[in-house]
Amino acid sequence: MFLDRQSLWPHLRRWEDSAAKADGPFRLRFGTLFVADADAAREVLVDTADKYLPQSGFFRLGPTPLPQTLRTEASRELIKVLARHDPHASFDIDAALREAGGRSGRLRHQRWGARVVRRYFAPVIAHGRHSEINSLVDTYVTSSVIADDIVGHTVRRPHRSVPRIRAGLADRLGQLPAQGAEAQDLVDVVLGLRGELSPADRAQLLQRLILSAVGFTGVTLEWLVLLGVQYGYTGPAVRPEQIRSLVKEVLRLYPTAWRLVRVAGADHEIAGVPVHEGEHVLIGTHALHRSAAVWDEPLEFRPARWEKPTEDQRRSYLPFGKGEGMCPANGFAVRALVHLGGLILCNYRGDVRLRRRRPHVRTLLAPPAGWTRLTRTSQPDRQG
Repeated sequence: MFLDRQSLWPHLRRWEDSAAKADGPFRLRFGTLFVADADAAREVLVDTADKYLPQSGFFRLGPTPLPQTLRTEASRELIKVLARHDPHASFDIDAALREAGGRSGRLRHQRWGARVVRRYFAPVIAHGRHSEINSLVDTYVTSSVIADDIVGHTVRRPHRSVPRIRAGLADRLGQLPAQGAEAQDLVDVVLGLRGELSPADRAQLLQRLILSAVGFTGVTLEWLVLLGVQYGYTGPAVRPEQIRSLVKEVLRLYPTAWRLVRVAGADHEIAGVPVHEGEHVLIGTHALHRSAAVWDEPLEFRPARWEKPTEDQRRSYLPFGKGEGMCPANGFAVRALVHLGGLILCNYRGDVRLRRRRPHVRTLLAPPAGWTRLTRTSQPDRQG
């Protein structure tokens, strides 16, 4: 099923319907246990009894996560690097949108957000590095993050670009001097990790961090602008707190990380359902976020619901996961989205055209095919 070239959206909707009818976790047709209850999901994600194998979407080689000490070290250094990144006074949103839109000026969905965020995060990814490293990063974003993880063009043919780019990055990383006192970018983060890691290992870790930063944030930015335009959240009167509510509601209704997967390390039960060692457990964040038992009018886009969320809604809201496997950069990602969303929605009016109505789901949950055209309504503020 997951090798299907088409979007997985129909499967997600079917799982949501099944979750609404089921009294607890249930098995999908291919055997995976599906969890769409907040308490059960938290029990899996915050695993204090070691019932699940260690997992990391960011710091792993193939399916195997780095040792806990290295994951902790990498997360700590990543947060330090992000804390020093301040694009507010320097980022040129007009140039970024022109570049992402190309000659037509249309911002093509499933592509433009990753390109804008790649430029936005440039100082974080490879600050002041040799042009070849940045060229390899650009190629990776275009030929893998966009083409594979967002669009899904490469799922039926051998994926040659990732290993080729990884080999190029490994060659460049192997030539770089040892990291200085403090990490300045993601390149420094992967170079500074201790242990027997080859340049190819470090290149793979760098690719995963780029996917997380550029892919996930870029897709969410597209949703934010598309829905902001459609629901009239444009113009200088839009307030920062409204943008924050927009971001929260976007991540509720269309969580980019639409599922979280764990592998059972021992036989146990989840809400009375037996799970055997080696089995996969899939937490459907999209189903959690769309449960009528938790959310009023769950399929409606209503940012105002975040003015006074209930405790049950807070517990059921897991766009970045929970526990040890939670995205370490979630706070930074939200701040970046609020900043970029404000720059666009407050200073542009938009026009949206959709070729399809359904969202597009591969590794990430992206907007439908189509495009957005933006027109500036205020003078550019060079101070950001």
